[in-house]
Amino acid sequence: TGIDAAKHGDKITLAGELRAGDSTEMAHGLVGMAARIMTGAPVPDWGVAVVMIEDIEFLDETTFVVKATPDTGAWIRPEGSDIEAGSVILKPGCRIVPEHVQALASSGVVEVVVHVRPRVGICSTGEELVDITSGRPGSGQIYDSNRPFMNAMMQSFGCDVVVNERVGDTLDEMVSFLEHAMEASLDLVISSGAVSMGSYDFVKPALEAIGAQIVFHKVKQKPGKPLLFAILPNGIPYFGLPGNPVSTVVNCRFYVHFALSVMQQQKREASIKLAVEAFIDKPEGIAVFLKARCVRAHDRPSVYALEGQESFQTRPLLEMNGWVVMSERECSAQRGDMVNFYPLNPNGLPDIF
Repeated sequence: TGIDAAKHGDKITLAGELRAGDSTEMAHGLVGMAARIMTGAPVPDWGVAVVMIEDIEFLDETTFVVKATPDTGAWIRPEGSDIEAGSVILKPGCRIVPEHVQALASSGVVEVVVHVRPRVGICSTGEELVDITSGRPGSGQIYDSNRPFMNAMMQSFGCDVVVNERVGDTLDEMVSFLEHAMEASLDLVISSGAVSMGSYDFVKPALEAIGAQIVFHKVKQKPGKPLLFAILPNGIPYFGLPGNPVSTVVNCRFYVHFALSVMQQQKREASIKLAVEAFIDKPEGIAVFLKARCVRAHDRPSVYALEGQESFQTRPLLEMNGWVVMSERECSAQRGDMVNFYPLNPNGLPDIF
């Protein structure tokens, strides 16, 4: 038996068949012979190698010769060779994707302990806002684009949006929204607009009226400087995002995503270092988030900042595939300088990688 019995030219008797799902007990008594085996079938203890059908030559219905001597263990997958017993399949903080489910199920894992999807409340503020389903805006009105964006972004972050409202430019309406949010058993609250210094910017006064703790207000960055972060009286974190659309996008992508990552014990997102294709003029003493596009140039990934960096300009969002982020300590970047790049989706990369 063994490999010696399967040398080139040796006659071997076929004495059975093993199909996927068969027990190896069915193959007892075949020692010194061979069994036809199908893909996925168990290999008996006496089996030392599998020979592909195209590598044998049948002399009759039950006798064959091997054209080439197989190596020991050829085409046999030892039990536990994929994922060893006792090994860690998924680490804490890992975001489960369908491929993980494949590996878990293949290992017989029925249940895993996961974080509950965060419950989030969102609102947009402003008398000028018109719901996108309500028809064309009238004079002095604009579409409410921030609320659909925040709703989509929160879902992409693995959250359930359970409060979704538009609030007018009054203190009472803002206080009412905050009270509703605190009653809804939320994990996070986000609003857009009404965080600057205008006469109708009631987010901060409303937070103070209900006894919230203002952690910080205004950040040395562009866009999104008036960003506000607070803790509501019941301990829920609150982000007040500036109302300009790109300011909302930036602060949601970086600050809100970071907070959710901490809440779900995910590791901190790392930037990708890329060379810039063209000069980037950056003001001193302020952090910037630039709409950018990563491309493959000179057989390597690189990045350039797009035209249209103002916080009201949404058209570049259709062309960009990420952000160039430069801290307040960094200066303007020359062509070839390395900068920090973040993809649009924290869980994905541009197609060029």
